[in-house]
Amino acid sequence: MAMITFSIGPHLAADIAALITAESLPEGAHLRTADLARRFAVSRWPVEQALKKLARTGQVRHEPNRGFFVRHDGPAAPATAPDPVHAAYLRLAFMLTEQAFGPQVTEQQIRDRFALTKRQTLELMGRLVREGIAEKRAGYGWNINTELIAPDALAHTTQMRLILEPAALRLPGYQLPKGDIARLRRVEDDLLGGTIDLAPPDTLYLRGAQFHEALMAGAGNPFMLQALMRVNRVRRLLTYRAMNDRERYYRQSREHMAILDLIEAGDHSAAARQMEAHLRKVRHSLSTLGFIAAQDVASAQSD
Repeated sequence: MAMITFSIGPHLAADIAALITAESLPEGAHLRTADLARRFAVSRWPVEQALKKLARTGQVRHEPNRGFFVRHDGPAAPATAPDPVHAAYLRLAFMLTEQAFGPQVTEQQIRDRFALTKRQTLELMGRLVREGIAEKRAGYGWNINTELIAPDALAHTTQMRLILEPAALRLPGYQLPKGDIARLRRVEDDLLGGTIDLAPPDTLYLRGAQFHEALMAGAGNPFMLQALMRVNRVRRLLTYRAMNDRERYYRQSREHMAILDLIEAGDHSAAARQMEAHLRKVRHSLSTLGFIAAQDVASAQSD
């Protein structure tokens, strides 16, 4: 089956740059195209193009026949003009969650609604395809996966995480390498040290998502990890409007640190209980902000 390709545009480069920041990757860290392709659900070619763009701006270093590496001593990234595709993404995220758009859309509808060029439209929809929100129709246009953006979709993602993530910590043989624990602890220290107030919302979201994915990787089950990664890609669109609540990121970082302490002590059962309590608090925060209906929270707590 032939792969349908889309324009990737600046978003993949921005996401990779945010990933470098979110994971506090050190100078010289190897950015493997295969790993990044899996992380962002794209082929290797657009990853290579994005890395070349970052190399041109001095954010990564390219070594022929070796690959791409993190660079911190390069020039500051140049200021960029407002991105119409990202602005359209935010508007579309709101419209989709309000069920004011779809479930089938054409290229012309997107271009007319958001004043985009053909290339920008393909870039926008390519992003939604990578996040699992849209799929290319056999003829023309796209289908929107309405189940993933229904009013109760965010409640369903939280319900799945409450089942999956504590269970991963309870699996026999769960092991999170000490180096990973130390790296994750440095990230949380950096957040609590003031980065929460300074970092863009996308970076904060990625740091949180990558914390949970790193812990899931300790279970050694690739199917569980891929399921969580897909849920996180969908949640990114569903929670965009909640990303500006900075205070909850402080609470979550402190809870992340408590979970790491328990894992490092070898008390995985207690870590699983802490994870469950953490996710319930996340759900409560989203409910307080109006992103999860109160009845969904009450129903889940009675199960």
